[in-house]
Amino acid sequence: MRYRKTKNYKEKLAELEGKTYIHIDEKSRPNWKYTYPESKPLMIEIGCGKAGFLLELVKRNPEINYVGVEKNEALMLAAATLAAEQNLNNIKFISFDANEIENYFEKESVSRIYLNFSDPWPKIRHSRRRLTSRGFLEKYANILRENKEIIFKTDNKNLFEFTLLELSLRKDKLISIDIDLHSKQYEIEDERLVLTEYEKRFMEQELPIYRLEAQLLGNI
Repeated sequence: MRYRKTKNYKEKLAELEGKTYIHIDEKSRPNWKYTYPESKPLMIEIGCGKAGFLLELVKRNPEINYVGVEKNEALMLAAATLAAEQNLNNIKFISFDANEIENYFEKESVSRIYLNFSDPWPKIRHSRRRLTSRGFLEKYANILRENKEIIFKTDNKNLFEFTLLELSLRKDKLISIDIDLHSKQYEIEDERLVLTEYEKRFMEQELPIYRLEAQLLGNI
């Protein structure tokens, strides 16, 4: 999906630094214990985009601290701005490539990772770039604590099947699988009903949404 870059987006993000945006460089790593007003469980979404999903979770769960990770700074500007305007103090946004995730989150510091509608990288030679490939799953397992939980949603059947295979090869534990998420009825407060921007479009097109929950308890 194409989007128009906001003019001077770097300057606009700089104005949000210390509020909802965290600027990083090669020498810095956020100290998450002191980033939020209160110490709470930390959950992250990798590839948060405009963060409609994450902003809804923030409002529902004030007892949790959230981080939106998005490589494209221009894309996440609107979300960081909205969070600041609404004085949401339990969410921050940070920009880096997911390959570097262990540089910015300490071992066993994250309670849950969300992966929503990640780039499927359809060509076989690009499979290692998929955010659910074994290399990435190993990185996630290192920064996750206790239950080591990831929640993954996609409209791409091939990526979903690839993810199931990668989890199986690692001998990770599957908690739940949905192959047509919105064909089922859930309680209104169920987190599975929180939609991303992409998800709303796919639902309008009556496309199935695939979802899984897993614990990264296995080994490569």
